[in-house]
Amino acid sequence: MYYGRPTPDRVLTQQIKLLFNNALPANLTVITITLLLTITFWDKLDRVQLLSWSAIQVTTSLARILLLIHYEKTPKKCHPGTWGRRYVFSTLLVGTAWGCLTLLMLTTDEQFVHYVIFLVIFGTISVSVPVLASYLPAFFAYVLPQSLFLICVLILQGTQWSLLLSAAALIYTGLIAATSRNMNRQICHSIKLETHNQSLVESLGSEVVQRKAIQEELELHKLHLEHQVALRTEELTRSNENLQKEIQIRTQAEKNLQHLAHHDTLTNLPNRLLLDARLDHAIKRAHRNKSKLAVLFLDLDNFKHINDSLGHSAGDQLLQKVTERLSDATREDDTIARLGGDEFVVLMEAVKDTTDIICLAQKILDHINKPFEVNGESIFTGCSIGISLYPTDGDSPATLLRNADAAMYRTKDEGRNSYNFYTQEMTATAYDRIILEGSLRRAIEHDELTVYYQPQKLLSEGRIVGLEALVRWIHPELGVLPPGRFLPVAEATGLIVPLGEWVLRHACLQMVKWKKAGLPIDVIAVNLAGKQIRRRDLVMIIKQTLQETGCKPEWLELEVTEGFIMSETQDSISALNQLRELGIQLAIDDFGTGYSSLSYLKKLPIDRLKIDRSFVQDLETDSDDAAIVRAIVSLGKSLQLQITAEGIETPFQEAFLADLGCELGQGYLYSQPVPCEQIEALIRSQPHLCKTSSAS
Repeated sequence: MYYGRPTPDRVLTQQIKLLFNNALPANLTVITITLLLTITFWDKLDRVQLLSWSAIQVTTSLARILLLIHYEKTPKKCHPGTWGRRYVFSTLLVGTAWGCLTLLMLTTDEQFVHYVIFLVIFGTISVSVPVLASYLPAFFAYVLPQSLFLICVLILQGTQWSLLLSAAALIYTGLIAATSRNMNRQICHSIKLETHNQSLVESLGSEVVQRKAIQEELELHKLHLEHQVALRTEELTRSNENLQKEIQIRTQAEKNLQHLAHHDTLTNLPNRLLLDARLDHAIKRAHRNKSKLAVLFLDLDNFKHINDSLGHSAGDQLLQKVTERLSDATREDDTIARLGGDEFVVLMEAVKDTTDIICLAQKILDHINKPFEVNGESIFTGCSIGISLYPTDGDSPATLLRNADAAMYRTKDEGRNSYNFYTQEMTATAYDRIILEGSLRRAIEHDELTVYYQPQKLLSEGRIVGLEALVRWIHPELGVLPPGRFLPVAEATGLIVPLGEWVLRHACLQMVKWKKAGLPIDVIAVNLAGKQIRRRDLVMIIKQTLQETGCKPEWLELEVTEGFIMSETQDSISALNQLRELGIQLAIDDFGTGYSSLSYLKKLPIDRLKIDRSFVQDLETDSDDAAIVRAIVSLGKSLQLQITAEGIETPFQEAFLADLGCELGQGYLYSQPVPCEQIEALIRSQPHLCKTSSAS
C-alpha cells in the first residue's frame, strides 16, 4: 500500500525549525567571541575600527536573537519560506561582519593578530556546518562572505605564505561546503523519512479502525459460519503459500550453496574446483574433436605492494575491476577462473591457430595495463602470463596448469608484463631451482660462500675510504656463482635471512682484521634484506654480531633498498631508529628506482643515498639521467645526506659527479668486486694512500 510522500512545505517547516533551534546558542557564542576578540586586540588594533566592527557584529547578532523570539511566539504567522529568507538575510549580515574582521589584518603587521583572525574565521566556518547545514542558503550566506573576504585579504598581502593560505582557505571552503551539502541531504532524508513514517502510522491506524468496524458488522449480522469458512479458507491459502515459499527458499539455498562451492566469493568467477571440472571436460572434447585448447595462467604484477600500501579493501576492488576487464578481453565461450590471491586462469577452447592465443594474450595485457580507478586514485599494474597448450604441453588439468604456471614464472623472471609459451626447458629450470635451494642450505652451513669487496672512493681526494661487501657462492660443481643466480632463490625460500647474517658476520670480522693491520678504511657497507628487517630480533642479532666480532658500530654501514623501505615505512622507521641509536650508519640503496615520498624520506634516520647505476651509466649521452642525478644530489644536500654514486665506469662520469658535490663513487673505474686478499694491495697501491700513511 502506498501512503504518499511528505509535502515540500512539511519538510521546509522542519528545516526552519532546526535552524531556529540552533540560533540562540550560536548567536550568544558569536557575541562572546566578539567581546573576547575586542579585549584581545584592544592594544593591537585601531580602537575606533575595532569598536566599529564589534558594534556591528553584536548588533547583527542581537537582531538574529530578536528574530528568534518573534519566531518562537508566532511560528505559523508566516510561511516557512518567509522565515527562511529572514534568517538567511540576518545570517548574511553576521557572515559579512565576520568577513569585515579580516580587513583589520591589513591595518597591522602583527603575526599574532593575523593568526588569531585566520583561526577565528576558520573556526566560525567549521562550526557553521552542524548549525546551518539543515538549510543550505543560510549556510552559504554565512560562510561565503567570510571565505571571500579572507581570501581577498590574503591575496592583497601578496606574500608567498599568504598566497598559499588563500589557496588553502579556498580548498577548505570547498571541503566544508561539500560536507555541509552531504549533511543537508542526510537531514532532509531523515525529515522526509520521519514525515513518511508518521503518515504511515496514521494510515495504518485508520486501516485498523476500518477492520474493527467490519468485524463488528459481521458479528452483528451473525454470519459466524461464513466467517469461519472464510477464516479457514484464508488459513489454508496462507499455509499453501508458506509451503511454496519454503520450497522456493530451500531450492534457492541449494543453488546458492552449489554456486559458492564452485565460485570465488569476491569476483564470482569459477574457482579451482570448477576450473578443474571444466578443463577436464574441455580436454575430453578436444580429444574427441582432434582440436586444441590453451590455458593462460595470469599473475598480477606488484599486487602485494598495492595491497600493503593502499589496504586490502583497495586490493579487493582492484581484483574485481581486473575481473571486469578480463571479461571484456575474452570471448563469451572462454572460461575465466580465479585460483586465489592475484592469480587468474583463462581457458580458451577450439584454438585454430597460435595467432589467436597471441592476440588474446596481448589483448589481456592491453586491458590490464590501463590505469584502474580505486577510491579516487589511479592505480597502475600489469600482469605476467604463462601459456600451455593441449595436447603438446599436457593431457590433464594438473599438468596444463603446472606448465602454464612455470611459463608465467619465466615471464616474471624476464621482466614481467608479457607472456611466454611453455617449453620443456622451463620444467628443467624449476627443477634446477629446487636443487639450487638444497645446495644453498648446505653452502651456508659448510662455508661454501665467500665475500667479495668493491672499493668506494672519496671523489674530492681520490682515495678509497670504504668498501661494500658482496656475497659470492663457490659451488663445488658450478664454480663461482654470481648473486643473480642464487639470491632470488634465497629470497623466495627465506634463506636470505641466514645468508644475510652470514655475510654480516664475515664482513665485520674482516673489517676488524683490516683495522688491526692499519688499513685506512672508514666504513664497510653490508646489504640488509627486507625479510631481515621484518624480524623482531634484527637489532639484537646485529648488536650480538658486533660484540662477538669486535667490530665498532661506526665502522658499519647497512644498506636497505628504496622499494622495501617505502612499502613498509612505519616498521622500517622503528627498526632503523634502533640501529641508528647503536651508532651504525644507514643508507638507501638503488635510490631513484622506487616510490620514495619526500615526507617519509625526511623522517628516516639515514645518513646516505646511493644513486642507482642505471642513472649513472648513460650520463654522457642521456640528458634525462643527468637531470635525475642532479636532482638526487641536490635533494641529498638539502636533507644533509651524503651521496654515493654506483656504477662509475668512465672518467667523464667521475668528473661529472665530483663537480656536483657527490662524496663517494663506486664502480669498475676503480675496481670490480674482488676477494679480501686483493683489497690490501689495491688500497696500498693508491698514491693518495701512500701520502696519508706516511703522514700518519
